[in-house]
Amino acid sequence: MYGHFKSLVKRALTKETTTAAEGPRRVRIQEETPSDRFILIVALMIIFFAGLIFLEVIHMVWMGTWNDVIFNGIMLVVGTIVGAVWGKTAQ
Repeated sequence: MYGHFKSLVKRALTKETTTAAEGPRRVRIQEETPSDRFILIVALMIIFFAGLIFLEVIHMVWMGTWNDVIFNGIMLVVGTIVGAVWGKTAQ
């Protein structure tokens, strides 16, 4: 299960660039894959995001109210994921 999820995250974070090449090949495609550590961090953040969403839904069903603390946790995880991915692609 983790291997499939890891490959999905790795494929989503892989950066492809095309450059002109000489000879029979006219275009060269280069892939820049992120490190395994970065993939693990992003995968864990996605799992935390899903867990917090589940926790918020359970809280709304059981208590009948919105919990601001859980929502702040969700926003923190979203900000971390966006910042990590944006920072990685800006390099």
